Amino acid sequence: MLEYKIDVIQKLKEVGINTTKAKESGVFGQATMKKFKDKDTSISLDNLNRLCCILEMQPRDIIKYVETEEDKEKIISKIRDK
Repeated sequence: MLEYKIDVIQKLKEVGINTTKAKESGVFGQATMKKFKDKDTSISLDNLNRLCCILEMQPRDIIKYVETEEDKEKIISKIRDK
């Protein structure tokens, strides 16, 4: 499971990007900003690229992979079963 290592909304605020500015500038849509707020990592690579550019960070600074039992059952078991 992917998780944010940072509070994306807070980091965006620190560089002057709030929901209104993100929407007006077209840099992030309302749905993407809601995902950031909800800590939902199911964003596009394009949005991750934009986030990296704006925050001057690498993807590894923003997200991390945390192995879960659900991952093991749904993903790893498919590989082993075949």
